[in-house]
This record gives sequence, C-alpha cells and structure tokens, in this order.
Amino acid sequence: MRRGPKKVNPAKPADGKKTRAEAIRIWDKVDVGKKGFVTVPEVLKQSKLLEHECPEFIRDYESVARDGRVTRNAFLDFCVGKATAEECKRDVDMKQLRRMFDEVAGPAGQIRVADLVKHKVRIQEVFPPLLEKFSEIDLNMTSTVSWAELEVFAGGTGEWLEYQLDQVIGLELLKQQIRQFHHSIVMDQKRRDTGHNVRTISKYHMIFQGNPGTGKTSLARIIAQLLHRIGIIKTDVLVEVQRDKLVAEYVGQTGPKTQKVIEQAKQGVLFIDEAYRLSQEGGKSDFGREAIEQLMAAMNDPPGKAPIMVFAGYADDMDNFMQANSGLYRRIGYTFDFSDYSCFELAEILKSIVTNAGFRLAPALIKNNLQATAALIEANTLQQAREMMNGGLCERLFDFAKQSLDAREAVVSASNPSLELTEGDLLEACRRIPPPPMREGRESSATSQASDQVARRLQRTEAKLRSAQSEIHRLQAQLRAVKAARSAWKSGDLDTRSRCSMEGCCHRVRKFFRFLWTACILCATLTLHKLYYVCCCQCVPKKEKFTTPIIRIHPADDSKPGPAPLSP
Repeated sequence: MRRGPKKVNPAKPADGKKTRAEAIRIWDKVDVGKKGFVTVPEVLKQSKLLEHECPEFIRDYESVARDGRVTRNAFLDFCVGKATAEECKRDVDMKQLRRMFDEVAGPAGQIRVADLVKHKVRIQEVFPPLLEKFSEIDLNMTSTVSWAELEVFAGGTGEWLEYQLDQVIGLELLKQQIRQFHHSIVMDQKRRDTGHNVRTISKYHMIFQGNPGTGKTSLARIIAQLLHRIGIIKTDVLVEVQRDKLVAEYVGQTGPKTQKVIEQAKQGVLFIDEAYRLSQEGGKSDFGREAIEQLMAAMNDPPGKAPIMVFAGYADDMDNFMQANSGLYRRIGYTFDFSDYSCFELAEILKSIVTNAGFRLAPALIKNNLQATAALIEANTLQQAREMMNGGLCERLFDFAKQSLDAREAVVSASNPSLELTEGDLLEACRRIPPPPMREGRESSATSQASDQVARRLQRTEAKLRSAQSEIHRLQAQLRAVKAARSAWKSGDLDTRSRCSMEGCCHRVRKFFRFLWTACILCATLTLHKLYYVCCCQCVPKKEKFTTPIIRIHPADDSKPGPAPLSP
C-alpha cells in the first residue's frame, strides 16, 4: 500500500490555546454567511463542530458575547489568547527602534524602499511591522518613512491623532473636541473589556457645522482613519455625497438610491455634505424626506451593517435641519463646530499652499510671523468673502498672484522666470477676489432684499474697477519694461538670444494694444447702438398699435389694365 508524506500538525501552544490559523479555520465554518459575527442560532447549527474543536467556547459563550452576538475578533481573542492576538501592539523599545532607524535611513533621514531591501534582516529583528505595513506608516504618502511617522505608528493611536492634528492649521477648539471624542471611545472600550455592558454603538453619528473652506472634509478623513484604528469600523473608507446622490426624480427611486449609497459605505463613514438641502427643497416632486427616513432607519444598525454618518453644513442651516427632523437629532451623539479662520491663520494656509506648489513668498511678507501678509489680506479682502471661502480664499489668492507673477516675468525675464511672489502680486490677487454671492434658501423682506442686491452690485462694480486698475498697472509695467529693453537693444547691451526674445515680446505687446484698441471701438459702437435703440423705443407712444397691411387681389378688368389696387 502506497503511503503519502507524513502530515505534520502545527505545534499547539503549551497552555492549550489554539493557533491563529486553527481559530480562523473554525470561524470560517461557523460564520457561514460571512457577516463578521455569530449569534445563538449559528452556534446551535455548528454545535457538533464546536464541541469537538472548541468546547470551551460553548461553555463560556456568555462571557464572550456582547449585545447577543460574538464578533470575529472576540472569537479569535478567546481561542488564541489576548497576548497573541495583539502581538502587533506589543511594547516597543523606542531607543532600540531609534538606533535601527538611524542605521537604516542614514544621513538622509528617510527610509526608502531600497533601504528596506538592503536592511531587511535587521528590520525583521527589531520592528517587523515596518516591512508589513510600510504604506500605513507612510502618513504623508511620499513612499518614504521619517522618524516622526515611525514614532507615531509605534506609539499608538493617541500619538497618531496628535500628529494628524498638528498638520491642521488653527481650529484649536475643534481639535480639543476631537481629543475628547477619542478619549470617550477609548474609555467605553475599556469598560467593555472589564465586562460592563456599555451600549454606545449607535451614538457615533455626528454633525460637522461651519462655513465652507474650514476643513470639514479633511477632518472627516481623519475621523474615518481614527475609527478604523480604534476598531469601530472595518475600513477607513470615506464616501462623500450630496443631495443629488441620494434623492431621485421619480416616485419609488429615492429609497433604493439612498440604500445603494448606504451599502457602499457600510464598512466605513458616510459624509453627507450640505445635508440641510435634503429638507429645503419644496414642491410635490421633492423626495428628500424619503432619503432622510432611509438614513434614519440605517442609523439604528451597528457599524459594519451600516456606516457611521457625518452630516455637514452651515451652522444655522444645520440647526433648522435638526429641529425639523427630531428623529435624526436623537440618533446623533456628537456635534463638532468649525470656526472661521482668522487673517493670521489664512496667511499660514497661504504660505503652506505656496510652498507646496514650489513657490515662495517675498521676505517682506514672511517676517514677523507673516504679520504683513495677514494685514494685507485683512485690508484688501471683504469680510464676507473670508467667511464664505476661508481656506478656499487662499487657493484663489495663490492662483491670481501666480498669474500676476507670470505676466510680469514674461517680459522681464522670460528665460529665467522667478518663483517669488511679491507684495504687489498678492495685492493684485486680493483685488481680483469677487464678492461672494447670496446664499441659497435665504428669505428676507423686500426692503432688505433690495438693499442687499444694491450692495452686491456695488461690490461687483468696485471689484471690476480694482481689476481694471490692476490691469492698467500691469500693462504700464510691461510697457516700461519693453521701452527699457528697446533702449538696451539699440545700445547693443543685449545678446542675440535676448534680442530675439525681446523682439517677440514687443510684437506681442503691439498686437495686444492693437486688439485692445479694436475692442474699445467695438464696445463704443455697441454702446451707441444701444443708446439709439433705447431712445427710439422711448419716443414711440405706448398705446400706438401697428397693423399689418392687408393685400387684397381684385379680379382683372380689361378696361383698366395694370395691377390690382392695395387697400390697407
């Protein structure tokens, strides 16, 4: 009789606990529906298997179950043991980890993929997670790992959260709220570990209220990663939606459409931006209420079966939204307030945007902790624009300032353009920021509405005037640069390459002025035609009616040859 190779069973732990591979194999047979948890009916169906493989689990089921169910992690912790299941969270000698980092990274201060390959054995001895979770440790997504990132990963969730919050400019009160939120979740987990039946599963839903540009989406990503690290949700997926992704146009389509989004985000976080719009639209064809009811039904389910939901929007609109939907309000446990950025914080955000784009601010704008930049933003931008845009204002300022720099450098030094944004560039960018539009859904009296309309027109006119003045100054600077280059060209101070470049610039400037002159003539002509048309319309009496002439054809008469007479 042929005999196959002798099977070697893996060594079992000395304390009678099963290996992790055996525990996973048993769990896969018990959790047939792949739900991530089992209840009493599933245990009864697989009672013979459990009595043979893991009888201790049936005997101590009450101590393992939470809320009438046993999760996969709880089953593995029971079968394998806490020490083995949390092996990746073991204490790390930070001094030894620092010595290993210095050896691997070298003078560059960053661990690259080539360093991982070169020092694989050394890393495996000291800190194997660096090889297994390199992408997770790389917080900045640069494909390299710094000591700060490695220290955060080895330190735990608290250190990781502090590192993430340090990257956010301003919002100190909000950061303190997030720290309290993290501390509360950690305390509840410790209470459950000690055997207390704490029921806060459905209280993780939250409200983000504040003006646009205050970082609500960025903080939502941090919250999703935080909940994943703590173990509340299985993935750190963040699904961002608005009203149009939840509400359909016809009867019977909104519920399935909303449920599809819920299923898509059930393992992570569902971020609903401008959530108040779900109840603002009126009319018979509005199905926002149906979407709200579908969301409320899912909010009662635990994480994993339904997502943790974040409702975001303006503070006053969200208050009205929650007052009109008391069922939502009862299901939400946390409210985070996003305050507007100050001018100094806007200056810091602008500097960060400029630096990340590869440019730099002039030294006069950086000194004294960006005091000149903050004063310039405060004096040359509208308060309404700062409140409505916040961080988005800095992105617009950088775009306009770069356009001013490009226009100036195209004539002055086309061969070697500068990367430095001056005070003049930033001043012109501030002048080009348009006034903010009227917020949607706002009701006001006829008098206030008319005054707001006049004020907005005045603001737009002033913005256009400032933009025109900036354009005139820019053209004058280009003209002076062209004249200076032309005089240098005649004197022979420029080389052949610079002469060719300057000749092209002169041609472009002459062509631009020719186009500008033609546009002015065309605008003047259209204006005169419009005035003539208005005057003609005013001269015509309002009650005078023009009648269309009626053509009547008479039968031909031989005695009177010729065409038939016309009568009006």
